[in-house]
Amino acid sequence: MKQALKIVIGLALIAAGVLWILTILGVLTFEFSTEGWWTLFIIVPCLFGLINDKDKVGPCIGIGWGVLLLLAARDVISWNMMWQIGLAVMIIGFGIKILLVKNCSCHGVCEQKTISRDGKEIRCIEASFGKQEISFVGEKFEGADVQASFGAVVLNLKGADMANEAFIDLNVGFGGVTIIVPEGLAVQIGASSSFGGVTDSRYSKVVTGTPLLVVTGKVGFGGVEIRN
Repeated sequence: MKQALKIVIGLALIAAGVLWILTILGVLTFEFSTEGWWTLFIIVPCLFGLINDKDKVGPCIGIGWGVLLLLAARDVISWNMMWQIGLAVMIIGFGIKILLVKNCSCHGVCEQKTISRDGKEIRCIEASFGKQEISFVGEKFEGADVQASFGAVVLNLKGADMANEAFIDLNVGFGGVTIIVPEGLAVQIGASSSFGGVTDSRYSKVVTGTPLLVVTGKVGFGGVEIRN
């Protein structure tokens, strides 16, 4: 964090010095003003993200939006032009990110970790701009937090060790999740959806009994399929 702060301060001082020199030479006409100061709350965190995060495209898009908002607030460009350029910047950024995706079984941003919550071991799974396939064969499964944005996740629960009740909490936006369950597993669906949905494609739809899988969360502009 200290190193990132030093880099941000250093870049800010360099930029200020260059602007000052260009103003002295008459290349730029720059006057100090507090208009648009609030855009720093967007630009500065994105600068830290650009330095610290593995994903560089997201922070770059954020910095681009922050600079455009600053220019619009100072009447350098119109607000209508700002929105048009901002959308173009997002499209370019997503295009660059897709080009950088490697062709492998887990590409894009795929992260997994296990945390302890309420005495249960919870698997946290995230997939962005890629696909992740996870099998729990021979593993104890008590719950999972699944996030999919512009990506896909396949969870195979066949052969998993489920004692009584387990859950899957979804956060899906512009993505898809497939949950493969064994025959006889009871499934209760409580996920909310907007511009998306949850499809139960099981051959035998058991909803009560044990073991029980409870599916909750939010699905927006995406889809979730549960099948055998």
